[in-house]
Amino acid sequence: MAGDFITIGPTASRAFEKWPSLHKAFHEAAYDTSIYYHKQHGEIGAGPRKVNETFGWNLIRPDLHKMLMDTVLAEGIEVRYLQHVVDYLETADKGGVKLSDGENLYADIVIAADGIRSKSWTVVTGEEPKTYSSGSAIFRCAYDTKHAMANPVLREKWDLSKHGETMHFFLGSVSHGIMLIGKEKICWGWMHRDDETTSTESWSAKLAAETALKQLKDDGEWASEYLAAVEATPPNSIIHWKLVWRDLHKDWVSRNGRVVQIGDAAHAFLPTSVNGGTQAFEDAVSLPCCLRIAVDQQGSEGIPMAVRVHNTLRLERVSFIQQLGFKRRHVYYNIDWEAVKKDPSIVAAEPAPWQYKHNPEQYALDRFEECRTCLETGTPFKNTNMPEHYKFEPWTVKDMENGAK
Repeated sequence: MAGDFITIGPTASRAFEKWPSLHKAFHEAAYDTSIYYHKQHGEIGAGPRKVNETFGWNLIRPDLHKMLMDTVLAEGIEVRYLQHVVDYLETADKGGVKLSDGENLYADIVIAADGIRSKSWTVVTGEEPKTYSSGSAIFRCAYDTKHAMANPVLREKWDLSKHGETMHFFLGSVSHGIMLIGKEKICWGWMHRDDETTSTESWSAKLAAETALKQLKDDGEWASEYLAAVEATPPNSIIHWKLVWRDLHKDWVSRNGRVVQIGDAAHAFLPTSVNGGTQAFEDAVSLPCCLRIAVDQQGSEGIPMAVRVHNTLRLERVSFIQQLGFKRRHVYYNIDWEAVKKDPSIVAAEPAPWQYKHNPEQYALDRFEECRTCLETGTPFKNTNMPEHYKFEPWTVKDMENGAK
């Protein structure tokens, strides 16, 4: 699995405590970083700021993928490889998938956790989600730290023995870079104006370091250590990810309630939200809790209502956090560095208490019956897993752009 790093917040990682081996592997793989915020050319504007539990933990994506897969296999769950889902199916009491070899598989419930390009829209909304070009793309990669530390600029500037593991934001007026230096891996990313000839929403769109370096230098003056990290990148290691925007997606459940979307299939996030992975795990905690309650009471007949309750419990919270990604993107490109010196929290992505104190499992246990009653009677349901002042309204990408302006 390719990619850079991912941030997993405490609302997600708490669930790992129920699987001791997963919990142990997670914290062994997590980076212990201090964060610095730089002007584009390298001057430090804020930091170091030690990452704490409320922010979450940074992990290399393949490491997270491996520990999850190890846990699945340890539980004796069958995994079928090289089986590509080409369509989703639904009957009155079953959900299903069609595989590329023509085989159809059916179950009481099908969970579509297959990301931004999920085919599940065919049975959920009947319309393929609209996408909008953001005009931006991201270079992203991870490679062995030893390659980077062979460069004297990086070795002198961010010696691990002196500074420990560090994370750096380099903030410009139209683009920004990120660099994470760990004991085993170094990651860097650059969000920039899109070059549509090489970018795509794919983990296989590889780019040469020379191409990325030229584009960086054409964009202006960048910190020497950031350029050194790019220059040290091994061949064919850079993913060129197109940043595509999507409107709010309200309905995650199929007509008969036998297919439900979670994670990016239900709610895609901007990278600046620092929350896509966390919200996917919150889904993965909330949904089975709702299913357990309903199935214990009604058997498989309770599944359609269970997934609709889950959708209702999660939608408004997710919507607000998605909007924070648009807001933070605007902040990054309109920084008053004098104000940052007085108040570093302006650029920090610290979550509020309502974010990091949330327990998605307990919330589902506490609110399931009330939410089900509201859905059955058509009575409005009031969520409490978001800011008190927030009044939910459906939004579009255009709304977000106009709001930022």
